[in-house]
Amino acid sequence: MKRIPLFVALFAAALLLAGGCRVRDVRTVELRVPGVADEASLAKARAALRALPDSRLSNETGNAEKCLRVEADFASGTMTVRYDSMKVGTKNLVDALSRAGFEAEEVRGDGTR
Repeated sequence: MKRIPLFVALFAAALLLAGGCRVRDVRTVELRVPGVADEASLAKARAALRALPDSRLSNETGNAEKCLRVEADFASGTMTVRYDSMKVGTKNLVDALSRAGFEAEEVRGDGTR
């Protein structure tokens, strides 16, 4: 009889651990941002993304796992952004860049918009 409450408690704990809320969901997206063509414009784009909630850039802190990461390819006019989708979405990234004066759109896996 004493084993039943213990079993129920262990089962409940296992359910909580397995089905609990995700703390973070780190994703990477490629954005076409032709206006980011040099270090100065990249700094402006990073500042716009930094203004998003919980979006410290990885080069500003020692913990890159929990932070936004932005890399740019000036030749192709694209930016690769690693972000926590539990805090911001792709549309938030595009909107922040648009408010900063950049045309931005997500590049799909097949290279289309």
